[in-house]
Amino acid sequence: MTRWAGTAVTPRGGNMRKILFTLASCFPFAAIAFAHEGHEHVATNISSIEWGLKGAQELINVHPLFVHFPIALLLTSTAFYFLGTIFKKADLVGAAKWELYFGTLASAVTVWTGLKAAETVAHGGDTHQIMMMHQYFGFAVLGISLVLSAWVFFSKENIPGKGKPVFLLALVVLAAVLTQGADLGGRMVFLHGTGVGNKSMM
Repeated sequence: MTRWAGTAVTPRGGNMRKILFTLASCFPFAAIAFAHEGHEHVATNISSIEWGLKGAQELINVHPLFVHFPIALLLTSTAFYFLGTIFKKADLVGAAKWELYFGTLASAVTVWTGLKAAETVAHGGDTHQIMMMHQYFGFAVLGISLVLSAWVFFSKENIPGKGKPVFLLALVVLAAVLTQGADLGGRMVFLHGTGVGNKSMM
């Protein structure tokens, strides 16, 4: 409690949280309005849309269903570790640990499905070279994330007390390798059409 001009003033952190919550609640409506802008001529009759997993039925293999999980989880883990360390927020660091664990698990599943996927699509010439590099980067992501997960697990802390700078540097390397590997995967799909369903090519 502080005094200003002879009047007791109590900090009102609760009001600030309410204001932030109100602003955040308005975001979905603003996003919908922005998305609709310029598309007023498009029919809004949802009965014309085929619901269900129609997109998944076009998949040649299941690899695309898993690739985004390690990307999201491991990059979020890296961000949380740095934010938690910089601002000394134990909750962020704790969340980062679990993001790392689940991201590592997702990486293992993604690498496995990727190896199976390579057997289901044609990939000659330049596409083969990109696919091999994409594969190597996938192995690197899995290897680094396994090492970091084991390091955290055996340290019995949310972030290792010993060697913390090296740990954080390794996270940066992991994020860089992950990003490059994802870009290689995107090149195969969007530039070379690897794994695109036959119906989509007609």
